[in-house]
Amino acid sequence: MSAPAGTLEITFDASGAAEAGRRGRVVCVVDVVDASTSAEAAWSNGAVALLGAAPAGATVPVGVDPGAIARRAVELDRGLGIVVAAEPRVGDPSAREQRAAPVLDELRDAGIGWDLVPNQGAELPGLVKLEGRVVVVVSTTGGAAFDAALAAGAPAACFATTARVEGKTGWEVAQAGAERAASLARKHTTGLTVVAASANSADDCLGAFEIARRIVALGFLRP
Repeated sequence: MSAPAGTLEITFDASGAAEAGRRGRVVCVVDVVDASTSAEAAWSNGAVALLGAAPAGATVPVGVDPGAIARRAVELDRGLGIVVAAEPRVGDPSAREQRAAPVLDELRDAGIGWDLVPNQGAELPGLVKLEGRVVVVVSTTGGAAFDAALAAGAPAACFATTARVEGKTGWEVAQAGAERAASLARKHTTGLTVVAASANSADDCLGAFEIARRIVALGFLRP
């Protein structure tokens, strides 16, 4: 059963994202220092789709399915190959490949090429061409929350942030994220849940409330 259209709530962590997904709500993940800012930088540089996935070995108290996220990416690919942004941000690239393995294995099986790059937030566009490409952000917090929402049954999920990206202020980025989330929920005629990816992050919690405030200002709660 779908959640009532025009309802808005804020929750926390992958567990909150999964609970919202089980109720059929669209989920907007706010992971300011991590996945959401990489996602926003990718949107600003021409990416056509953004997905989040949990890394290998993630200790998440709810179900995740990074392989399913990779299969979604394959369906959306325009023949340019997938960009996979993963952690650690610095250090041995093999560690990054190991953490992204559930996604990369699916891409390999599908015969799809990819670029594996560090999850560098606003600096992501300097690492790889993004225009026209699908991006999967593999991360412990934001990626896992996005993954958990879809695994639990959410019709769709997206990212939003309050961090600056090149050419845009944090305020402009927050507005864009709010508009993206509201539009997605209206498209699916369901309620909207904004998820602070980590309850232990002040950035995520404050960012989630700011995104929600802007969604209210857009008139999302009005009939």
